[in-house]
Amino acid sequence: MANFRLYYDSEVLKMKVGVNVILPESTWGTSLADRPRGYRYPVLWLQSGGGFDYTDWQRYTSLELYASEVGVAVVCSGTYCSGYMDTVKGNFKYFSQLSIETPKVVRHLFPLSEKPEENFIAGFSMGGYGSLKWLVRDPEQFAAIGLFSGLKNLADLPIDDEDAMLQGNDEFYMFRTAFNSSKYIVNTENDICYMIDKQMAAGKKFPRAYMATGVEDAHYEDNRFFMDKYAAQGLDIYRVIDHGYHNWEYCDKHVKLFLDWLASEGKIKNTFVRASE
Repeated sequence: MANFRLYYDSEVLKMKVGVNVILPESTWGTSLADRPRGYRYPVLWLQSGGGFDYTDWQRYTSLELYASEVGVAVVCSGTYCSGYMDTVKGNFKYFSQLSIETPKVVRHLFPLSEKPEENFIAGFSMGGYGSLKWLVRDPEQFAAIGLFSGLKNLADLPIDDEDAMLQGNDEFYMFRTAFNSSKYIVNTENDICYMIDKQMAAGKKFPRAYMATGVEDAHYEDNRFFMDKYAAQGLDIYRVIDHGYHNWEYCDKHVKLFLDWLASEGKIKNTFVRASE
């Protein structure tokens, strides 16, 4: 594999940002030297959880190996504690940087496909929410989405729970810092269920979704609830309920299973092989 750690000046964030880009290059038959002229790789846009950054998927999983096996490029981003939000206070456009600016930058620098049938998106935890938010803005730009214990819709969460704040049991502080109040979520682009209904009504077609949660995960009940909710709204879901916690071991397992699932569904194809010597 060719593994690039890229830093660039973000015009929308007014700061340096990092992106990790992986291109398939291995004895499995996808060498950079053998890439036909004009070939552009299918690409997985992979998001990290809250508080993590663009390096974590590469450091905590065998992502590079798994991507090599199926011949897909991977772009890893992270928006730290932003809640995948263009923030209300400070006007820090984290989501715009992630979903609009970064694709333009990396596609200019690397041979990544722009075809919807060759673009996939996935995320863990808060990165699952960010992936959903990216998807529902334009569901026809991706061929599949993968969620690894990252299924929640923030509009359905009690982020304004004052009792929890007073008791110091404030698990939603990160979201409230980014969103300020639930009023900035409900019936906006940040409201996943609202956007699914809106796009469905507009005749938009959604790709099939891979959704996984472990029964030992602290978010298990919520994850199952949202699997049912999204399915009731019309999403075609491949459900995986197995054993596992809300951690990188679970991510390592399911990013491989997601890529294997894409290959089994015929969404990723081995499009070229190493020239015989």
